[in-house]
Amino acid sequence: MEVHNARRLALVWAITFVAASLGLRTLPGTAATPAPEEIVRRVVAAQAAAGVVSANVELGLRVHKAATQPADCVFTGVLRVEQGHQSLQIQQRPTGLTCQMADRYALGRLFEGQEPLESFLARFDFSVLGEKLVDGDHYYLVQGIARDPKGNPHGLMAWIDDDRAVVPEGTISYAWGDIETEQTYARLNDAWILTRQFLFARRFDASLEINYHDFTFTHARQAPPLCGLRATCSRMAGVFGAWVVRNRSVSTQPRTGSPGLW
Repeated sequence: MEVHNARRLALVWAITFVAASLGLRTLPGTAATPAPEEIVRRVVAAQAAAGVVSANVELGLRVHKAATQPADCVFTGVLRVEQGHQSLQIQQRPTGLTCQMADRYALGRLFEGQEPLESFLARFDFSVLGEKLVDGDHYYLVQGIARDPKGNPHGLMAWIDDDRAVVPEGTISYAWGDIETEQTYARLNDAWILTRQFLFARRFDASLEINYHDFTFTHARQAPPLCGLRATCSRMAGVFGAWVVRNRSVSTQPRTGSPGLW
């Protein structure tokens, strides 16, 4: 039993690390045929340009279950981002030994102080293995091999939508096995924002599903109808700070201090 629980804990640790490393992604891109470094650079720049401050999250852990079945453990909390670093505050915790182990040893710690995406990707040398068109968008199959042969993860492969600078699917390879990822995005605050991640470890037949919602941003990338005149918006910018997007509607919250978040 202890060995079985230890394996579950190791799995949760790994898949949560993947989720935290991939983070919340966003916008732009071009239709040109780029070098792999340019593709990756656009993903990093898009994340930085989003201005995400926080999001409410729901995490569902399943072991030996299909994605359509109820999760064994469901956590809810708030994910906050400060200068590229993420921290997760769990607000509702389920019972059960596996859930308690995941909560105590994996979820919070793995999101806490995660390195920025740019430094994580700097560990790899990239190459483009293929390309395809999906609904008019240019997708590139990008492979990353760790520069340190002893690195863990030692490799990754992903389809990147270069026109949106998002990562719909991919695989991250560890010494113990692979984690397959699927990611869904929505157009919010004039950017492509990550709203769902599904991570699957085939070796353990276990998955972690993460849903993000109620995003808070440091700024509005697209002015609401009230700001039809540039001068009016400029005056309002001095009064209102972060913009909150909830269920695709935009509202404002008063500035409480100089925002140090991107």
